[in-house]
Amino acid sequence: MKQTLFYLPTEILGFPLFGAGLLFWAILILGAVAVLRALLRKRSDDALFYATIAALGVFIVRVVGPRIAESGGFPIRGYGVFLMLAIAISTLLTIWRAKRRWNYPADAILGIVFVAAFCGICGARLFYVVEYWPDVRAATLGATLINIVDVTNGGLVVYGSILGGIAAVVAYLALKKLPILATLDLFAPALLLGVSIGRIGCLMNGCCFGGPCDAPWGVVFPTGSPAHQLQMEEGTISLYGLTLALPDETAQPSQSAQNAESKDVLPLKGAHKNLATETFAPVYVAAVDSGSAAEEAGIVPGARLCELGLVPRGLLAADARTRRAEIRRYRPENNAQVFYFFLHIWAGSPDFDVWAVLQDPPTADQETPETAQTLQTVQTVKSETPETAAATVKTDKIKSIGKFREVVFRPAPSTARPVHPTQLYSSTTAFLLCLLLLGIARIVKRDGLVFASLLILYPINRFCLELIRVDEESFLGTGLTVSQCVSLGLLAVGLSLFVWLKATPPRRALDGFFPTSPTSPDSPESNADADGKTAKTAK
Repeated sequence: MKQTLFYLPTEILGFPLFGAGLLFWAILILGAVAVLRALLRKRSDDALFYATIAALGVFIVRVVGPRIAESGGFPIRGYGVFLMLAIAISTLLTIWRAKRRWNYPADAILGIVFVAAFCGICGARLFYVVEYWPDVRAATLGATLINIVDVTNGGLVVYGSILGGIAAVVAYLALKKLPILATLDLFAPALLLGVSIGRIGCLMNGCCFGGPCDAPWGVVFPTGSPAHQLQMEEGTISLYGLTLALPDETAQPSQSAQNAESKDVLPLKGAHKNLATETFAPVYVAAVDSGSAAEEAGIVPGARLCELGLVPRGLLAADARTRRAEIRRYRPENNAQVFYFFLHIWAGSPDFDVWAVLQDPPTADQETPETAQTLQTVQTVKSETPETAAATVKTDKIKSIGKFREVVFRPAPSTARPVHPTQLYSSTTAFLLCLLLLGIARIVKRDGLVFASLLILYPINRFCLELIRVDEESFLGTGLTVSQCVSLGLLAVGLSLFVWLKATPPRRALDGFFPTSPTSPDSPESNADADGKTAKTAK
């Protein structure tokens, strides 16, 4: 995982590049010149294309760029680099195949690629925003809009790109009067090649990870990564040595335990157990990591966290009692506030240690047979009589006999558990499917079969990968993730298209559609019109 590859300077010779800087004016001037030239040559489509590119560039440089820039410069993310590589290499593969076999003009391919890439990224981002809206929404409308368009840190869903790209390309091909099914066949292998390369970007970003993996190829993501964060929130690993308790974890087995004991062939998804969002009170410690600073400070399972605070680095607990006025104290009322304290207030500060007030659990010698019998009586009696009310008071005293203590410790982050590198699984399987579609394209004699194969094979592959991934929850109580539900829908479309194509006569619309000696290489429509007989036959 390496989210940031390097940084670009944000200014040259004292002149800013972003905002209303040099890049803004360069893109604006070059875009205006390109649009004017296209209009003078009476190419309205080219003028619209250049205007769109210029507007997108101006928006990124003027609005997004300054908000993304960091103290070290403008970050170049690994995710974005591999996304661009995916588009570029897939485009080169398509151009080479199209020119070699059908003399498909390169500029026509580039126009389709632009439409597919732009609308695909928009669709992928829209899919992500809808699915993870609570993570995208901010306090203000402006901040929310910036979060929506900021794709530099990931946040794209493959199925959104596929649906958005295919819909836009079909509309574009119909507008240009180009063969739809044959062109979709041409782009199908390249689409999977793009998925294969793009998934490496997911590995660099740390997203789209799988569940715990004990195999030698399991990947351990670093502290602060999405996998590390999720494991802390679910209690799979501790929060700086401490694992907080859920109120019902002793009353009934957890969802993960139920899944582990289940014999089901298809493990259904459920809601994640999220300690970081639990707002019940009070806060109890369920477990303490062996050898951790929390254990060395004397924190034990069953202890209640009453107060947390920040003290100067190296201050002892005994000294903290005499310097209490200097302690920045917080009284957490629930698990969510404890997570917020460690992850946002303390956040590994090099200048402060963590101070805590604990209430120890009752010891074994304090719980006598009489007190144990009283506890059992109170829990079983449902109606409150004067006698049970007195027993309740006595029970409260028994439960509160744990003494209060102050501790100071220097927490260390726990190490994430190894997880399945589902990014690499997806990359490898997508590449193999790309090779398979290239082989199918060489033997089929009917337009649309390669594209139908894509709609059948990739959803099956994605559905199976979702069984290993843990970053998505059940969708609308179905026990399936959003991606699995979409996979079933695309699989149904692919099978229906395959059956329909097999019932129609064989047809290869691109054979002879473009003349071998094009009269106007800048326009596929004029190429077809220049040889009226060929165009008519192809259509």
